[in-house]
Amino acid sequence: MSSHQLRKPCVGCGSDYGRIVTRNGQDCVYCEGCNRYQYNAPKTETGREVRSVQTTHTAIKPNQRVRILLRANGRCELCGRKGEEAGLHVGHLVSVKAGTAGGMSDDEINSDENLSAMCAECNLGLGQEPVPLRLAIRLVMERRRINPC
Repeated sequence: MSSHQLRKPCVGCGSDYGRIVTRNGQDCVYCEGCNRYQYNAPKTETGREVRSVQTTHTAIKPNQRVRILLRANGRCELCGRKGEEAGLHVGHLVSVKAGTAGGMSDDEINSDENLSAMCAECNLGLGQEPVPLRLAIRLVMERRRINPC
């Protein structure tokens, strides 16, 4: 692992260099000399690709999309609309915007548990808002009824 130039010398030992440890998607900088936590570094500083709504959406692979749509049995999991006219999308229960703001990783945002088959009207109508809690609870209970653990 290469050294990372600290913004200012470590208050513990005075070292100018640190190491980057990624935890839950966040780049944390620790002093190389005394292993003391320094700060969370933005990806622009560490050289990693910056996460955006677009990169999070494109991280959903085709086989996962198919799995989510099959789980829903061809219907919108929010309103129940079925068939071709529903124009099913794969949407997020906790939106990408809310998940990112809440510190969720891309893996958590794009987990099967957070993805749902939604008709175009429900998905686009939600926009950047998360699904209301009462609907999310109903959906989870329905999934457990159909596919008990």
